[in-house]
Amino acid sequence: MIMMLRMMRTVLPIAMALMASPALAAYPDHPVKVIVPFAAGGPADVTARLIFNKVGDRLGQSFLIDNRGGAGGNIGTVAGAGAAPDGYTLTLITPAQIINMTLFASPGYDIARDFTPVSLFNTAPGLLLANPQVGVGTFGEMVVLAKAKPGQLSFASQGVGVAPHLMMEMIKTRAGIDMVHVPYRGSAPALNDLLAGTVQLMIDSMVTGLPHVKSGALRGLAVSTSKRSPLAPEIPTIAEAGLPGFDASLWYGVVAPARTPPEAVGVLASAIAEVLKLPDIRERLLALGSTPAEPAGAASFARFLKDEEQKWPEVVRASGAKAQ
Repeated sequence: MIMMLRMMRTVLPIAMALMASPALAAYPDHPVKVIVPFAAGGPADVTARLIFNKVGDRLGQSFLIDNRGGAGGNIGTVAGAGAAPDGYTLTLITPAQIINMTLFASPGYDIARDFTPVSLFNTAPGLLLANPQVGVGTFGEMVVLAKAKPGQLSFASQGVGVAPHLMMEMIKTRAGIDMVHVPYRGSAPALNDLLAGTVQLMIDSMVTGLPHVKSGALRGLAVSTSKRSPLAPEIPTIAEAGLPGFDASLWYGVVAPARTPPEAVGVLASAIAEVLKLPDIRERLLALGSTPAEPAGAASFARFLKDEEQKWPEVVRASGAKAQ
């Protein structure tokens, strides 16, 4: 009798827990929406579709991409923060949403408060480019020239407060140099003016910038991440080239609303980790200039986000950038 009572005390709570959450035992049992807070066809959208098509295959459910662009990613991110915490609405996240919490007076969300990390997808370096007319071939030479001519060198960006702009601001602060920021509306017009010599410097993605380095039209001075890019292992990192400890990346990941059941987060994170190991996915991500996250998963992504949340606000405030 005593033995039976002990068994009941052990088994009954487990049985009750299973009865209380039947949906989680079968998660996901209907389609999952993934909010991408940027326009269709862009790199964020392409990356999300690439990953979640495979995740859907693994989990036997559709993952539906919902593009909600606007306000630098804030509109879609606010929608994701307010979704039901049931694992059926996810939000793609990038450095932009971290930066926006300082760049905007009231972005409408707080990443740490409103979301649960699920997984990082990939990281990619920014490529520091120089027009050959500037006469510098290395990062060190650029710093020397900028110090000799304060305020005379200019750098382009894809817009005020975007990650490549703030990477340049980090370089300015840490190297103790003064350069003029010239913002554009997107990468293409900024890159065109860099090629024409209207501006002297720019940080861009490997995918769009590296072909011009290979052709000789531009010079690749350094990459922003702590490791060199497999696409151009001959180009040093900024840390190697003169600013030890420098590490800034372009990246994509996914979060769920705060208080999403850990069981659902675990299912998603495990499926994403498996997808990131697939040879065809690794090849596609490399072709996009990025490296798959290693390790993937909720715990490592939580640590990564914490580092990002500590890094960018200081840079935004130092730059004086405000949302326009």
